[in-house]
Amino acid sequence: MILRERAHVNATAEQIWAILRDPRLMSQWNSHCVYCDASEGTMRVGLRFKATMHFGGGPARQLDCEVIACKAERILTLRFSGEAAGGTDEYVEETYVSQPVEGGTKVLHQIDFSHSGLPRFLQVVLKVVHLVGQPQGKSPLDGLKELAEGSNR
Repeated sequence: MILRERAHVNATAEQIWAILRDPRLMSQWNSHCVYCDASEGTMRVGLRFKATMHFGGGPARQLDCEVIACKAERILTLRFSGEAAGGTDEYVEETYVSQPVEGGTKVLHQIDFSHSGLPRFLQVVLKVVHLVGQPQGKSPLDGLKELAEGSNR
């Protein structure tokens, strides 16, 4: 199951990338990220780091993160696995794709739960809630948009 959201960001792809490229900034724009422990300040394919994430009412959990796709100002895909993802072969992939458009940048945020180990019925429930439910709090894309547009001021 894949969840998608799109937004028009009133910032350049370069400004958006300035935020996405540094894993240590993740907690500033991703409301689920409590802390990111990365030894490097630039995303690159193969980079691995730890991210402490908090989802819903449960406890914060530390996840392993690996950058699996990275093209400056175009695409970033992160694979989250570890304690909160379940078994060793289970993971969630989160992708950001930016495309310059008139007046800013179109950003696609995609979360792929296909390998998460979540039962199929729960994936269907998540999809339905995503499509028709009321958002609770800021999504990572909302936070990215807010931070990027704030850098224009």
